[in-house]
Amino acid sequence: MGHNAPQSLDNAAATSRKALRVSGPTALFTLAIFFVATLFSGCFNTYQLSQEEFARLQSQEEIPVTVTSAGGEKILVDRETQIYVRSVGGRRYPVTPFNFKMTPSQLVASDRDTLLAINEVDQYEVDLFSDTQTILLISAGVAAVAALIVITAVTAGSKSFNE
Repeated sequence: MGHNAPQSLDNAAATSRKALRVSGPTALFTLAIFFVATLFSGCFNTYQLSQEEFARLQSQEEIPVTVTSAGGEKILVDRETQIYVRSVGGRRYPVTPFNFKMTPSQLVASDRDTLLAINEVDQYEVDLFSDTQTILLISAGVAAVAALIVITAVTAGSKSFNE
């Protein structure tokens, strides 16, 4: 048994190398899936608002509305902007802009089936899509794939059927 063990290990290694080879169409499909997933994941900047600024997002009088974040940045909020409240326990609840009601005791977002006591809300947040960060993320992904292709091409040996 000891005499055949190295040969069986070589066979296992050869089998695993064959299993790891990826054909052209499979590689292109994998690359396409990676690109699409990266494109749709995107990057967002999250800004925190005071309760008073967040309450301004419940009225529909003027859309879009400019609010001021806790850090002093001016943020333009329209119907497509993603806004959230974070509970004391850390759970993040999505809220639809201009379609919720805040009273001194509760927040009601009927379209999201959300009813929270105001004293249970810890933070008020706005997420804005970041073009720059998303472009950098996609560029880094494309560069990584290109580098992988170049490294594979450079390190691949020539194969001859005469050997």
